[in-house]
Amino acid sequence: MEQLFLTESDLDSILKKLPEVRIGVVGDVCLDLYWFADMKLSTLSRETPHYNLPVVTERWAPGAAGNVVQNLSALGLAQVEILSIVGNDWRGNLLDTGFRDLGLPTDSLIRDGSRVTPAYIKPNRMGISDLVYEDPRIDFVNYEPISRETEQQVIETLMAMAGRVDILAVSDQLPWGVVTGRVRRALEDFGKQGLKIVVDSRDQIHTYRNVIIKPNEYESAAALGRQVGCTVENYIPIAGELTKLTGAPVVVTLGALGSVWADGHDTGFAPSVPAAGPIDIVGAGDTFLSAFCAAAATGCCIGQAAAFANLASGVTVKKIHQTGTATPEEIRAKRQEQTT
Repeated sequence: MEQLFLTESDLDSILKKLPEVRIGVVGDVCLDLYWFADMKLSTLSRETPHYNLPVVTERWAPGAAGNVVQNLSALGLAQVEILSIVGNDWRGNLLDTGFRDLGLPTDSLIRDGSRVTPAYIKPNRMGISDLVYEDPRIDFVNYEPISRETEQQVIETLMAMAGRVDILAVSDQLPWGVVTGRVRRALEDFGKQGLKIVVDSRDQIHTYRNVIIKPNEYESAAALGRQVGCTVENYIPIAGELTKLTGAPVVVTLGALGSVWADGHDTGFAPSVPAAGPIDIVGAGDTFLSAFCAAAATGCCIGQAAAFANLASGVTVKKIHQTGTATPEEIRAKRQEQTT
């Protein structure tokens, strides 16, 4: 088993080539919305026996596949495109605005009036102390599959996008989302034809073939019907078995430990940079996917791409109460932490 640390020369090579990279993102965008309520201002309702949540700050950002897009944009690539579905609602309008503000095209953002735009709304309470308490999340999601017409539009848009990019990043996050069985088969066909495709899927990672998959430790073990402790020794063979199953390389993220990979010939481990103090892991997987795809598109090996993605994720977990992005300068600084 190879243990890989990204050298300064390797990092320089990746960063130098990033401005030439073209990436298409396919999958489920959602709106991440944070509400911060100052409970010192709360008053008792006259009509109900409840204190209100006085929101004093509101912050939003593209989430899920949208966060992958946001992270890719922060890396300064030549081209980033997003293929997803949004509804004709205020959440879809905000996402459209967010992508345009990033200078990204929204031609492949399909509008479907029968769908709601997915959103994760996170109310947070603040008080006298420094403690910030997060209430249960409020979710907007769809509970039925996309229509046959919308599915065909996705496939046709995917076919056009595949001819314009160096690599496809797939963020398959929702049970009734963009990636249907037909869309997945189309992706696998492009993989057979030689297009680099990297897939992150919350529930369906075990169903993909001929594409690189990027599960976390839970998803990779579940794909094989296992429950094991999160150690490098446990997950190196799991990555190897998944490679045999999918017919393509596999990279498994192991949280604070880093990531392991297998490509049918070699296996390896890329350790992460320890993160001291408070961390927020929300969106770290999106950062890893985006950074891994960007590095892989420069032509580096799978281990170097994984090590680069570890550095990027190490940046974003330190950004509290936000999904966060990692710039080339922040990634370079994170590598310096690894060497000191």
